[in-house]
Amino acid sequence: MIFAQLTDIHIKAGGALAYNCVDTLSHLRDAVNHLNAFRPELDFVVISGDLVDLGGADEYTMFRQEIDQLEMPFFVIPGNHDNRDVMRKAFADHDYLTKAGALQFSIEKDGLRIIGLDTTIPGEFDGHFEADKQAWLRDELAAHKDQPTLVFMHHPPFKTGIEHMDDIMLKRADEDFWPLMQGQSQVQQIACGHVHRAIEVFKNGIPVSISPAASHQVTLDLEPGGQASFVMDPPAVRIFRWTGSELVNHLSFIGDYGAKHFFFAQDDAASA
Repeated sequence: MIFAQLTDIHIKAGGALAYNCVDTLSHLRDAVNHLNAFRPELDFVVISGDLVDLGGADEYTMFRQEIDQLEMPFFVIPGNHDNRDVMRKAFADHDYLTKAGALQFSIEKDGLRIIGLDTTIPGEFDGHFEADKQAWLRDELAAHKDQPTLVFMHHPPFKTGIEHMDDIMLKRADEDFWPLMQGQSQVQQIACGHVHRAIEVFKNGIPVSISPAASHQVTLDLEPGGQASFVMDPPAVRIFRWTGSELVNHLSFIGDYGAKHFFFAQDDAASA
């Protein structure tokens, strides 16, 4: 089974530019074309938050028009730029989503349990893991204790060293989130968005990754007190390959970087 993670799209009403310079609508279209063209064909896509920029209904209408061009199923969770209630209405036809409160899901695909955890709270940029979300995740993990599990969440539960982003990570992760994950050996990986960069860490025995964004990327600035900024590094998606026993992921960069170059000509390979 092969599937993708797409994150941090930031569609604006009318296709307006984000930060007066980022054409997020064109980037989304490029991402959809990239995912549709991927071979082997993808089984599905998980979109891990910040689908739109301001949470308006018109933004979600535009997002649906574009994302519905995907040739495979897709699953969504909100990010801090999303409006949970408006998003729920925009995806009313997505029956896998919870019907009230936090907007999240738990599904099974080819023996892999896939959990989409809502880490948002209305009106806040940082992530929150309140008691109701803790109870829901605890119950889901307990109900599928023996099933390999991948958890998607928007806000990463660790600090990256990019200070202005660390200020709006998942709050109280060490007090509330990681104790709940203790002993959850079925969790193969936690996949996040929010930071607009490819970042990985191994924490409390679990690999945790952040996917690059579909458009602009946060500057890799590890200076203390670094100013919030972004750069137009290549956009990318994560591609996951589940073998039934191992979960492997790759970065797939969106854009034209030239044709494939073969290390050996066919005759050379045959004689090697």
